[in-house]
Amino acid sequence: MYEELINAVRNDLIPSLGVTEPGSIAFAAASAARALGGRVTRVKVRLNSCIYKNSFTCAVPGTDGMGCALAAALGAVCGDPSKKLMSTEGATNADIAEAKRLVEAGAATAELIGISPDILIEAEVETENGTAKAVVAGRHDRLVKLTVNGQEIPMADVESSAEAYEVKVSSYSLSELLNCVEGAEGLEFLSDAVKMNMALYDEGKKQGLLALTGARFITDEPCPSAEKFAELLTCGAIEARVRGASAPAMAITGSGSHGILCTLPVFAAYVFSGVKTERDLHDDEPTLRRALLLSCLITKYIKELSGLLSTACGCVLAGGTGAALGITYVLSKRLFPAASRHELIERLTNALSSMAASVTGMICHGGNTGCSLKAAVGVNMAFSAAEMALAGQGAESVHGILGHTPEETMRNMGRVAADMLPLESTIVDIMNCKAKQKLI
Repeated sequence: MYEELINAVRNDLIPSLGVTEPGSIAFAAASAARALGGRVTRVKVRLNSCIYKNSFTCAVPGTDGMGCALAAALGAVCGDPSKKLMSTEGATNADIAEAKRLVEAGAATAELIGISPDILIEAEVETENGTAKAVVAGRHDRLVKLTVNGQEIPMADVESSAEAYEVKVSSYSLSELLNCVEGAEGLEFLSDAVKMNMALYDEGKKQGLLALTGARFITDEPCPSAEKFAELLTCGAIEARVRGASAPAMAITGSGSHGILCTLPVFAAYVFSGVKTERDLHDDEPTLRRALLLSCLITKYIKELSGLLSTACGCVLAGGTGAALGITYVLSKRLFPAASRHELIERLTNALSSMAASVTGMICHGGNTGCSLKAAVGVNMAFSAAEMALAGQGAESVHGILGHTPEETMRNMGRVAADMLPLESTIVDIMNCKAKQKLI
């Protein structure tokens, strides 16, 4: 009955090299360049505010540079659009040098075209063969229009690329989501998501990219608790991602940070609740995978209501709340194996309420190292919410934006995030002022 929910999560989990917004810019530019052919002489991208903001000072994987223009140039020079958000995987030193040359020569540029929460990228590429234009909209990996020398190319795959997102998780109740989780089988793909995000952490550590995370964990001693282990893995993987590590994250709702935050804390809780070794996923143990499924479903639920991109930090709001419920599920199953379904729903609702009362309203000011710091807040609050829920406590529904049902609470969280858009202009203006003053 709930196979469509499982498929919605399975289809939404996609590998993403670096932050998804620069990856999406590279994908758009690569689509135009590959359709045209020839040596790239100019590339221009026009972006809405959320794409512009999130890419503004974000590292481009494999390079020592950052920003919208470099992402576009690298995608145009060497990108393979069939790889979607991994389009620049395998870029050579020569490719990177050529992309930087285009930026430095002013032949690769990025322009803000409006304040909106939508995904919109218009990429125009010129070569000796003419001009091509590609438009990505709706999803980070959804090419909706391609024109080569004024002739529009049929886009037969547009509808099929949207099919994975037709199921509305937010049309279900928390009780129905739990029904899905409790009866789910064949969830190996969720273990794969954990493994990919763990590998990103490992790669970041190997490449020496974890400056902020390393400063908080300055000893090689094993982490003393699930919360600290979760903070190390989650913040480290996110920091590696925004600093341009050459390994992908498993993204959900178009965000690698969401994918990291809704999986690794749940894994950490599972590890410290009885698994023998840190890297052992216990393939015959369903609890972890079902908890991960719940976390992913809650993340998608909130993102459907807040929008894929917003001025709110969806990483903490959606991914962190998903993690809180996933952690609560794991610990409930370990500590109270005989608990009734009603008691489990109450614990999950309490965890949700505590997250809504605490992290709602945190701003997003682009993909940058600050994301790992905000993730620390999300991880710590997720564990606190779970611990309070296990003790039968949570923020009371009478207060503030909390609803009288878990569904109403999530709707209110989404509404607040969506209504924060006027702040977007202020954030972008601050960024542009820094650029004009040559502070970046």
